[in-house]
Parts: sequence; structure tokens; C-alpha cells
Amino acid sequence: MRLPYCCARWIVTCAGLLGLLALPSAAGRAQQPRATALDTTTLTDRVEQVLAAVDDAPQTAQAAERVAELVDQPVNVNRASAAALTQVPGLSGTVARRLVQRRRADGPFEQWAEVRALPGLSPSTLRAVRPMLHLGAAPTGLFPSLRTLTTNLSGRVTQRYARDLDLGRGHRTGRFAGGPARLTTRLRLRHERRLELALTLDKDPGEALQWAPASGTYGFDHVVGSVTLRDLGPVRTAIVGDFAAQLGHGVALWQGLRFGGGRNPVSPVLQPGRGVVPYRSASESNFFRGAAATVGLPANLSLTAFVSRRRRDATVDSSAAGTAAASGPLPVRTLSSGGLHRTATERARKGTFGETTMGGAVEWRPGPVHVGAAGYHAMFNRPLRPGTRPSRRHRVSGRQTSMMSLYATAAWSAYSLFGEVARAPTGAYGGLAGALVERPRAAAVVLGRWYPPALAGLYGNAFSAGSRPQNEQGVYLGARVQVAERWTVRASFDQFRAPWLRFNVPRPTTGWDGRAVLEYAPRPWLSSYLQVRAQGREEATERPGPAGRPLEAVQEERRTSLRWHTQYRFSDALTTRTRVEWSRHTTPAATAHGILLSQGLRWTPISALHVDVGLSFFDTDGFAARIYAYERDLRYSFSVPVFFDKGRRSYVMAQYAPWAALTVAVKYGITTYARPRTIGSGLNALYGTSRRALRAQVQWRF
Repeated sequence: MRLPYCCARWIVTCAGLLGLLALPSAAGRAQQPRATALDTTTLTDRVEQVLAAVDDAPQTAQAAERVAELVDQPVNVNRASAAALTQVPGLSGTVARRLVQRRRADGPFEQWAEVRALPGLSPSTLRAVRPMLHLGAAPTGLFPSLRTLTTNLSGRVTQRYARDLDLGRGHRTGRFAGGPARLTTRLRLRHERRLELALTLDKDPGEALQWAPASGTYGFDHVVGSVTLRDLGPVRTAIVGDFAAQLGHGVALWQGLRFGGGRNPVSPVLQPGRGVVPYRSASESNFFRGAAATVGLPANLSLTAFVSRRRRDATVDSSAAGTAAASGPLPVRTLSSGGLHRTATERARKGTFGETTMGGAVEWRPGPVHVGAAGYHAMFNRPLRPGTRPSRRHRVSGRQTSMMSLYATAAWSAYSLFGEVARAPTGAYGGLAGALVERPRAAAVVLGRWYPPALAGLYGNAFSAGSRPQNEQGVYLGARVQVAERWTVRASFDQFRAPWLRFNVPRPTTGWDGRAVLEYAPRPWLSSYLQVRAQGREEATERPGPAGRPLEAVQEERRTSLRWHTQYRFSDALTTRTRVEWSRHTTPAATAHGILLSQGLRWTPISALHVDVGLSFFDTDGFAARIYAYERDLRYSFSVPVFFDKGRRSYVMAQYAPWAALTVAVKYGITTYARPRTIGSGLNALYGTSRRALRAQVQWRF
């Protein structure tokens, strides 16, 4: 690895930028930039903190969509429940409960000064979450009149176009059925909180635009929509169409997005479920299709019930054709979640697995205590047979499955206790338990989890180091301390083990993940943080055996990273972001290093125009020392490119709003490598030195 390549070019670039910005810098110091409720710079920081806590692409996409939705339709502080308020990234459960208690005792909030005076809500937190909150009117009446409904409707239409300009093997060889563009259309119509109609249409690159109802394709390959009614007397929520269920703490039933720790190691650990919510994401997995409702009952009780019937992508085990002909349909080996239908093989998996699910929950909320029971029962049109490999032994199998759980949360002042215990059809019990204390200058959380290998479920999404709450035991510790007025320390440590085999790992393994962040914010327009992260995990490898035959084994792999990030607002028109990150990956046989140097700039020459420019140089010893870095992107979208080998990444994005109702955004990005190489893999692979991409989006509000 030759660091001078990166360092020299980055230093020259930064020197040029600083020279150009010298005049605005002086002006910025003379007059502090004014803070606004919809501060786009603060919002971008919030998005980055949220995405840093999400590991996989579908979850990351939903995180970006969720934050953008919250900005478009902020949560009404005078109407939302504590569970709804905690879905705002950065707003803790303790603060959410205090907001609701203060509202019930003294009536709705009329000014932000009243919110600011709430104990435990720091000015920096309020600045970060305020774009996702608003002080609306409290609910009145059972249902609005027709005149009120028609005169207070609001809606928006969003159309996005995105494509890679350098095409991979699938497009060049004609293997893909459709063109290289990704098209996404979003339609939304709502009356305050009471009524909402949503429709999302999405076509991935390589998929064809066609009308084929027999295969579940209606023009666009992915279509989700719903009609939602809220606050209709005892009916709190009623949904017809596509929805997600988020109940308890996620051990038995939690679909869609769940925020992790990241740079905020305390608050996201305790997330109370929101019940049933409309599903509007472009991600094509992990949702229900049917009807759902939550009804309030006397004595602080509530009842949630849902029924769903949908078809999912799956790989049919054709090898069982000879034995299954007499007993029914062919079994399914694996369920697919990627949602790609570009080739004949991918289209053959579409909608082959029928699933009918019924479930619900009963909850009791007497003051600070929240107790509930949830469960579901799912039936399949084909048997699930995950195979005989040892790592698949405990997966869901057969023609049906179910799960039930008991969960509770108890909160007193700044203290909270929470937990959930679930039971699988195999008779296995598992769950989590934790305690949290949150004060204005300090907070801490401890969470223990025990998910046996036999705790097999389809819809669980609880706190874990893996992709599902199964085959894992661990303890998580998180803390936040404001050591001085402008200095904050955040730290977390997670120790875990898998008592059974994981995919392609031949024996039980252990792992750990530690993170420490030092934040410094001397002014509202200047902030910086230093993050150190270390991870260790046992992974699969091969070792020579008798007669030179390779034997399966495990080895410990360690990953260490150090990041310094700073942001400076020279004025209302100009903000710069600088990042330096170093990574190291070690195994008993090799060590790899990497470095990333990045400079970003946001220029707002007029209030209607934002221009973002980013330039990064990277130099790593291959994929093992890869570095991820969030960059600004179109609303409802995300971009967290992975950097490895040696090269540079640059992008420019412009967003223009000529009228309040219309916003147009365009982004162009290019990643260039120092040497020709194969970029991507499989049918997406191409050979060369660069990869270019173009994205555009138009949004109309009415």
C-alpha cells in the first residue's frame, strides 16, 4: 500500500478548496449562521447516524426512506403516542414518555419553548429531531366532515430514474429481460393523520416493464399500496393493503426497519413496537398483504389483529420431483429476499411460495407499565424443506409454523426495564431482557439476549449481531456521558456467541464488537467526532490435513477502524465536511490496511438551490480492508459505497425547487480505480477502470 498517492492528491484538493473558501470563512465567523427548523445540514447528519447503525442494504434503504418520510410528514407532538415518538431517530423513550405525560397534564404544546423546557431534552437533540416533529392541533371529533376532508387533502407524486452508465455482463450479453434503468414511482394522498392512501411502484435494473398478472407483474415488477384510517373513535388504526407488524421488542414479530446502535449506543436499544403500520418501501420482502386493525378497549387494553395472504419468491427443490409427485407440490428449499427478476432463473422463483398468516396482540398500558402478548400462525402452499446441511437444521420447515411471545416495559422517571420471551413450535424458549437509565448528562443500557438455535421464526427482528434472533447468546453494554458542555463520550461493547453452526462455518463461534466515540461541538456551526471501532469474530477457513487434504476450520478475524470527521458551516450558503478513516483487517495468515480521505461541500447560492460535491481518495490492500462511507443522495434513497483497492470517488448533486410544490434533483457519480480490474460480480461484473451512475428525481406536492 502506498499512502502518498492518496495523501498528496487529497492535500492539494483541500488546499484549493480552502483557498476558494477563505472569503466565506471570514464572513461565517463574523456572523453565526442562523438555525432553521428544516436545517438540511443537520438532517443529513441525522441520516448518516441512522445509516451507520444499519448493516444490510434492504434495511439501509428503509432507513433512508423512513427519515425522508418523517421530514415530509413530521410527527405531531400533540397527537402521537410515546411509541410513535420513539420512531424518530435520536428521540429516546424517556423523552417521548415525558412529552406525552406533559401533554396529558397541561394540554397540547403551543410553542417550541415549552418543548425545549422538557427535562432531559438537550438543545442539540432538539435541533436534530425538530425537522421530523411539528406542533399540530390535537384530535377533535370522530371523523372530519366532507368539506374539511376535501379542503385539507395533501399529496405528492415522486418519480425517480436511476441507472449505471457502464453496463455489466448481464446487459451486454442480453441475459436481462429489461433495460438498465431503475424506475420508482411514489404516490401519497393524506388528510392530516386520519386518512392516508399510498402506492409505490418499482422496477429494478434489468427487469422488464410488462403486464403479466399471472406472474404478479403489473407494469412495474414491485407494487405495494394501502389505505389507512386512524383515530376513528375506538379504532386507532385500520389498514387495507400492504402493511408491517411491529410488536413487542421484535423477538417474535417485527417487520421492516429497526434502528441499531451506531454512534448512538443507548436510545435505539429500547424501541417499543408501533403495532401495524402501512408498508410503503421499495424493498420487496418482509411485509404482509391483507387487512389489519388496532382497537382500543376499556381498562387501558388494546387489541391488534391482522390477516395476510401473499406470494413470496422461493427456490423450489426440483430434485424432489420424483418423490413429491404423489404427495403434492414440490417443496421449497430457500426463501428469497432480493426481489430481482431479471433472468429466466430469477423469474422462475417469483411468487412460487404462497403464505397465509393470521396473528395479533393484546396489550395493557396502566400508566408507566406496558404488558402485551403477541403471536401468529402461518400456513404454506408448499412444504419448506431447508435441506440436510447442519447449519440449516433448525430453520423453519413443514407446511406451517407459529410463534407467540410475552413482552413488557416498565418505566419510572429516568429508569426503564424491558424484556420479551418467545416460544417456537419446537418448544424452544428464547428472549431478551434489559435495563436503561437516561438522564440529561448521562445514559446507560444493558441488554442480555438468549436465542437458542431451535427458536426458528419467519418474522423476528430483535436486537442481535446476526440477521435474525436465532442461534445467538450475548450481552450488550452502551453508555453516553456528557463530560463537559461541548464534549460527549459514547461507548458500547457487545459480546456474543453462536452455540450452533452458522452458514459455511463448521462449528460454534464467538465474537465481540466495541466502539468509542468522542464528540466535540463548540458551536452550532462547528462539530467534530473521533470514532474507534474494533471487532473480532471467528469465521470459516481451511487448514491442511492428512495427505494435504484441506479440512474445514475456524479462525479469528479482527477488524479495527479509526475515523475523524469534522463539519464546518462557513455561512448559510456553505458547509464543508472532512473525513479521514483508517482500517485494518487481521487474520493469523495476513494483515491488510486501508485509508480513506474524503472532502465534501454543500453550496446554497439561493434558497431554492442546493449543490453537493464530494471527492474521496482510497487506498486499501484489497476487499478485506474495505471502508464504507455514507454520501448525500436523493431523498428516499441512500448511498453507502464500499471502497477497496486504490482509486477515487467523486459526485455532484443539485437539487432545485423553483416553486414550493416542485423539487427537481440530479446526481452524477463516478468511481475510478488506479488499475483496470473486474468491477462487481456475477451478471453485474464489468472490466475497466471506472463505474459511472446517474440518478434523477422529480417531486410534485399538491
